[in-house]
Amino acid sequence: MKKKIINSLILSMFLMTGFAFAASLSVESDKQEFVDSDNKIYLEGNVKVKTGDVNVLSPKAVVTVDPKTNKVNSVEFTDKAYSYQMQAGKKHEIKAEILEVSLLDKVFTATGHTISSVTESDRPLVIVTADKQQYNKKSNVMKAFGSVNILYKNIDTLSNEAVVNLNENNDVKKILLNGNAILKQDKSKIKADKLTYDNTTEEAVAVGNVYTDIITEDNKKIEVWSDYQAYDKKEKVVTASGSTKIKYEDYVATGPKVNVFSDKVTGKLNEAVFVGRSKIETKGRTIEADRIVITMDPKDFKAEGNVKSVIPNIGQ
Repeated sequence: MKKKIINSLILSMFLMTGFAFAASLSVESDKQEFVDSDNKIYLEGNVKVKTGDVNVLSPKAVVTVDPKTNKVNSVEFTDKAYSYQMQAGKKHEIKAEILEVSLLDKVFTATGHTISSVTESDRPLVIVTADKQQYNKKSNVMKAFGSVNILYKNIDTLSNEAVVNLNENNDVKKILLNGNAILKQDKSKIKADKLTYDNTTEEAVAVGNVYTDIITEDNKKIEVWSDYQAYDKKEKVVTASGSTKIKYEDYVATGPKVNVFSDKVTGKLNEAVFVGRSKIETKGRTIEADRIVITMDPKDFKAEGNVKSVIPNIGQ
């Protein structure tokens, strides 16, 4: 049996008296309909729901009520829902085809062409697009799934999945990327199975099939392959280990571990130091040593410790 409820005030009073934690819940719409058999309330036309500092707008919504406790479990907003929250001078927004809000857990689940963002004074701080997103207001953790793209400061990322940790002021603490992860920053790019960026330390850590494409300030390219890499932006140091390979112009060097350092005066990445039995190939020559140091400016290298050189075609 269906009971039509036209006045939004009636529904608001019903929801507020149904459970204590939603005492500040406010619901408005052009039309409201309660269906006993489904334990659902159908809202239609200019739906506006407000609980605490969270506001949700949508053309349609469905409120699910627990028949045992008579409390609201969740609210599902459809037809291009929009949610926003003001906190510490920042605005957190979510847009999606479908937005489900769990009022008890304060979890927002957005599905279909989702976009979430944090802005300050109309200036975007972080923008996340994905097939699906989930935001937990209690823990300030946002998870994204499917074709995930994150824009933050000068960072542009792509991945299959992502987790963004925010602090109480909605500032980004850490970004974790999983599956076909790519992180672009300035002129450099990192690819890996998994990537982590710590905003506090400005350090990026990549694990699994890692490839880094570094463009120096004088537009020269340094390519690094390895199983593991860490990039410290403050110190401008790249650390790579596990099946490590570096290519710089006609230099191709391999070894178990390498550190790429920046020049202390200019700040440019200028020195790659291989530790452990390593090898460098250039102009048909192959040199093996326990330690190999490559400099970019001036372009040069030196080998130390049990050095072995192979120079082909010496007879010619």
